[in-house]
Amino acid sequence: MAGSRTRFLKTVRHEQPDRVPLDLWARPEIIRQLKARLGTDDIETALGVDFAKVELAERVPDFERKAEEPRGGDWPGSSRRYIWHDERTFEDAWGVVQRVGEDGKLVQWVSGPFVDGGEVNAYAWPSEASLVDPAGLALRVDELKARDRVVCAEVTMPFKRAWHMRGLENLLCDMIVDRDFVDALYDRIYAFETARAERCARAGVDCVMVVGDIAMEDRLLFRPELFRSLDVPRLRELIRRARGAKPDVMMFYHSDGDVSAAMDDLIEVGFDIINPIQPECMDPEEVKRRWGDRITLWGTISVRTTLPTGSPASVRAAVQDRIRRCGRDGGLVIAPANVIMYDTPIDNVLAMFEAAREFEG
Repeated sequence: MAGSRTRFLKTVRHEQPDRVPLDLWARPEIIRQLKARLGTDDIETALGVDFAKVELAERVPDFERKAEEPRGGDWPGSSRRYIWHDERTFEDAWGVVQRVGEDGKLVQWVSGPFVDGGEVNAYAWPSEASLVDPAGLALRVDELKARDRVVCAEVTMPFKRAWHMRGLENLLCDMIVDRDFVDALYDRIYAFETARAERCARAGVDCVMVVGDIAMEDRLLFRPELFRSLDVPRLRELIRRARGAKPDVMMFYHSDGDVSAAMDDLIEVGFDIINPIQPECMDPEEVKRRWGDRITLWGTISVRTTLPTGSPASVRAAVQDRIRRCGRDGGLVIAPANVIMYDTPIDNVLAMFEAAREFEG
């Protein structure tokens, strides 16, 4: 059997791998249950996960002097620091305020530094100098590669950062009536995330993941021509810089919802992989038919229906049908279509991985 790196390379080259590559995105509650069920902390190996993620840290000293570690063992789920306004309300280094739900799990946006307007260039922005490689980032990447993992690193889609800072409705209105403000905001955010992508690529990651939703379940959040004028040129430059640092780096784009109206643009600027192909609103088989010779589909397994409400048998059938219909000539990574939520039966999670590993046909 081929290793993960060979498997992934064949997949993105649209060659038939020995089996479809596998990835896992899951809540901490699910991770804990998997460790208990599988009897190991190395659940990735036990499940057959082919990918590992590294993070390029950011350090903002003025912010960190006021910040504390995350409160609670499960949430927010990373080592990032926050300014806590009260027991459930917190602020990040970008001035974005969010609130933990009463259930202690789900998070809601509250506010951002530009909700009432303001001068973009007067704001105390995190700069490229705020990006600090975690100790031995390149060494960590090499170690993971030596373990035959495909190494990925995330950057934030600037539209997501922008609406968190300005407010979604405000930003969507600005796109129509105050383009200068949006351009100034985007220029700042894109500069930071482009630098992050470039440094991750220079550290040797195999895949840079640009993560942030631009769509609802029936259309984009804004007119396609706005995406083409605001984001496409800047995304093209982000990819150019990343590939300038590492010419063979794979570029991955994540958005929930129906991104069909942006697919040609995403492919044209240089994305190799589209995630998650949310099956409630995008037919993976149709995506494979229309664009499958130019992109790899990554995800496609519903976290709203298949995984939480199905049986292990129905999950297995859905996964194997997806591979049969969309995995021909590579171009498919099986993964949940978003983070697996805490109320998903563990037997269903295991069935997804078992079905993919055992698929024949």
